[in-house]
Amino acid sequence: MSEDSTRGKRGSRLQKPEWFRLDPAKFLSDSLVDAMTTEELGAALRLLCRQWLDGFIPDDLSLLARLCRLDDERMRTAWKTLSSFFPVIAEGKRANRFMFVERASVVAELERRTDQATKAARKRWEETQSDATAMLPACSEHADSNAQRTKRIAPSMLAAMQEKSRADTEQSRAETEKTSSSSQKRSDEELFPSEPTKEKKNSPKEPSDEGKKLAALLRTEILRNKPDFRVPPNLESSWGLIADRMVRIDQRDPEVIASIIRWSQRDEFWRANVLSMKKLREKFDQLQIKSEITSGPPRPKPVAIAAPAVILKANPAVDALLKSKSLEQLEKPARGTK
Repeated sequence: MSEDSTRGKRGSRLQKPEWFRLDPAKFLSDSLVDAMTTEELGAALRLLCRQWLDGFIPDDLSLLARLCRLDDERMRTAWKTLSSFFPVIAEGKRANRFMFVERASVVAELERRTDQATKAARKRWEETQSDATAMLPACSEHADSNAQRTKRIAPSMLAAMQEKSRADTEQSRAETEKTSSSSQKRSDEELFPSEPTKEKKNSPKEPSDEGKKLAALLRTEILRNKPDFRVPPNLESSWGLIADRMVRIDQRDPEVIASIIRWSQRDEFWRANVLSMKKLREKFDQLQIKSEITSGPPRPKPVAIAAPAVILKANPAVDALLKSKSLEQLEKPARGTK
């Protein structure tokens, strides 16, 4: 069977048959199959599959050897048995009779289904065209009506649309300016923070010397990492006041604050995030815990505590001993003790 058999009556390409039926009892009871060796049987099955796909196998021994995965010598030996299993059906073509008949019936069924589908599709198309033709006058009338209505209302609609477009543009511009201003304000507040009103009322206007030192230390450490860092103009005042609040309100030790400042500006992650005294105050607990994990807790300088005075009281036994022995006898044991 040629490849043309898989084309429909109108020349349309049919899908190749995907599978074929094989009755094991009939297949194995065939005298030719029963006489085949295992290698010949495998070659026969490969050729049957190829015939099912293409409708035939080529009448070329070298090509058949490649299809069967055999060398030329083994193929010549196997072909002595297989040649009668695949007789010639046309010039350069061979086919097994059983597979030829089975494939022809499957292809015929495919053609029948294809013809039915084509007829159904054509019928639907014709119905659609007839419906469209029937609707054409109504559509034309409706289109004319819409055109006249559009001519009447077009000028007023155009003016309204232009006015709305101008209003939307102005509103969008105002929102953009507002958003930009808000973003700039937030950015400035992060670098140059202003303190809450309640704290300002109860806080001094000028920072203490300790606060100024901590502010200067943070500035120095930041500039060490980034020399072109934009330094706020009121750094000593704003950062110093925040440092004072850390000491006065948060009960932070100044030495611990200084230690955390140094550690944060040497840490690869935090030195890019702690760029103001406000951020240091917000993240102080996290910074302290992290620094204790990595390098141990920062300790404040020890405070010197005066030793208590020793008050000697009179002892009667000692007085009696002093009376009974001379001062020289008391000094000898003392020298030996040293």
